[in-house]
Order: sequence, then C-alpha cells, then structure tokens
Amino acid sequence: MVTRVDFNFGDDGSQESVVVSSDQLARVVSAVLQDKVLLSERTAPHDLWRDIAAVTRLLEGLADWRERAIVAVDESGAVDRSSLGVAASMGAAKLYDLLERHGRPRNQTRLTQAEVLENRVTSEEGEWDPARVVATMNSYGWETDDRRARALLRALTDHEVLEKIPNRGGRAVYQLVSPRDWLYCLDPERDTMENGPSTPARVARLAGEDPGSTEWWLGKPLKRMREGDRLWIYFGGVEGKIAAMARVKSSPRPAPIGSHKPYEFDAELDLKATTALSKSPVRLEEMDQKHPQACGEMRAADVRLAEARANL
Repeated sequence: MVTRVDFNFGDDGSQESVVVSSDQLARVVSAVLQDKVLLSERTAPHDLWRDIAAVTRLLEGLADWRERAIVAVDESGAVDRSSLGVAASMGAAKLYDLLERHGRPRNQTRLTQAEVLENRVTSEEGEWDPARVVATMNSYGWETDDRRARALLRALTDHEVLEKIPNRGGRAVYQLVSPRDWLYCLDPERDTMENGPSTPARVARLAGEDPGSTEWWLGKPLKRMREGDRLWIYFGGVEGKIAAMARVKSSPRPAPIGSHKPYEFDAELDLKATTALSKSPVRLEEMDQKHPQACGEMRAADVRLAEARANL
C-alpha cells in the first residue's frame, strides 16, 4: 500500500504532495512533525526493517540539509555562533569542527571580527568600549581580551566605522561615524561655479539642471570630511544667507598643480533641499555662527534650522 502525504507551506497556501510507500512510515513522519513518537506493536518486523531503510535515507538527506544551512547562516554573519550552536543543539567544539570541514575558519580573522562589529554597531548606534567588544566577541565564540578588544576598536576607527569620543576623562569610548554637516562659504562676487557666477539664483538653476557630481575647492584638507556628509552653502557679501545644499561624494584630496586652491572634493547639489532653501533661506541674523568663513563644521543650532528650511 502507498500513502500520499500533503504539505502546505507559505502564506499563499502552496501545496506539495509526497507518496510514501508505507502507511506505517507515513504515520511515523506525521507523528514526528507533531513532536510525537509513534511505533505500532502490530507492525511486522519485516515491514519495520523496510521502513528503517527509508527513514535512514530521509535522515541522511535532512542531516545534509542541516549541515549546509548551518554553514550558510555562519557565512551570512546574521547570527552569532553561540546562538547557532543552540539552534543546532551543538557544543562549540562540534560546531567549529563542522564549520571547519566546509572551509569556515575556527578562529576568525581581525577583518572578519571588524565586519561583525560594524554590523552590530550600525544596528545599535551606541557607544562602544572594550568591555562591550569583549562581550560581543564572546557571543561569537571568539576569545577576546581587553587588549585585543582595543586593537579591534582601533581597526574599526581605521575603517572609518567608529570615531573616538573626545573629553571622556581618558576613557577610550567610540561612537558610530555619522554624516557631518559643513558650512561652505561662497562669495558671489569672487567665487565661480561651473565657469559662471555663484549667485543663489544661478546655483538653484544648476541644481535643477542636475550637473551631477562636480569638483569643489578647499583651502585646507578637512580630514573629517567624507562621502555622505552634507554641504550647506552660505552666500556671503550682500546676500548673507544659506540658500543651497549639496551632498559630499568624496573625501578631500590634493588638487592638481595650478588649481585655485590646494585641495578639492566632489559634491552634488541637492535639488529638493536647494529649491526649498532658495525660497526660504537661513539668513545670517538667524544663525548661531555670526562670522562664517571658508569651510568648517556647522553648529548644531544652525543645522536644525537649515534642515527645517530645507524640508528635511
């Protein structure tokens, strides 16, 4: 006799059927899926012997699937090894042996550890000190002492994932690097943009024409500037207002010999923000920074006001 077993899965009610050559085996599979153990005493030993062979093949297939799934999860880095071992009901040694058979390192490299921490920091957006790094590394089954934790924090700083928080009384505490806001000063009577005057009206037109990423000048390197930062454009002279915004597309670099200024970077005008600011600019008398010049980090009060005027 044969039995057809139907399986429903997915939110769309998808269904598949499997034909099992033994009623007893079908009942066993159904019972196992319901966390039950079923063995009929009326089943002939010969039939049980046949079903044992079928169950063995099934278990081998499931064991292969389980092993491949464990490796896939470890490669993704989405779940730490401690949690993975609990799900697989494996101790650390057995889990590491399994992963090692599939080319996964028993002891991760520093780069891999840095990548894991980057993921954790990005999701938590909190402060990181050596104690938290040690706790995180231990959750992944990596033995990490305070000295190595500090080395990892330095590595993340080198990767520009973290930055050191100043003025913490000598305690090494780091935070996630977030986009910075820069006040970029233009003099419409002296500075040019795209070979033309840098007046607010013309800059607003350029934003609408979408020139893409263009080169901008700097008198100093501004090492903290990086891609993703925002550039609030202050028009000096008789204008005296923030009336445009651009997004930084590269870190500063030395400009070619003979350039207008010694450093340059790439930025792209933001049409939405520039359009809003051209209609409702932030004037000098409203700003916390009363003497804007060149390019420097913007004050928090001015950022909040500019964001409101730019409808961000």
